[in-house]
Amino acid sequence: MYAGVIRSILQDFQGKIDHGPGATTDEIASCEGELGVRFVGSFADYLQTYGWLNVGTSEIYGLGANIRLWCRLKETTLSERTEMKPPLPPYLVTFYNDGFGNQHCLDSRAVVDGEQRIVFWNHEAGPDQTPELIANSFADWLRQLIAAERESN
Repeated sequence: MYAGVIRSILQDFQGKIDHGPGATTDEIASCEGELGVRFVGSFADYLQTYGWLNVGTSEIYGLGANIRLWCRLKETTLSERTEMKPPLPPYLVTFYNDGFGNQHCLDSRAVVDGEQRIVFWNHEAGPDQTPELIANSFADWLRQLIAAERESN
């Protein structure tokens, strides 16, 4: 159902795109195990198809070969959970920093219509904050990012 959804979204973008070769099943399973989550829907499609992604000026964290240190999904999420204030809750997986210290995250607590929701973690709010819903899926979030990239060019 989700195979190729990320590819079809990216085909509409005329700007610069750089990506990895896709993460292996073992890389994804290892990351899921260490983070205590399971990736489903369009986010799983993204990891399997691309691994990591740069769209215009935006760097999206991921897994796999040829990935920059600061874009590694597992390591960045673990750092945000243990080293940053306020610490990221264990049910969130960060995949994008907005440049101001805030994180766009996959909320692993629930799957709705085969997708995990995307939320905004405000680094200036306290640890008891309720993350703000910003997209119903990673695919929807990526569409929003591409629209913003188009407007900025």
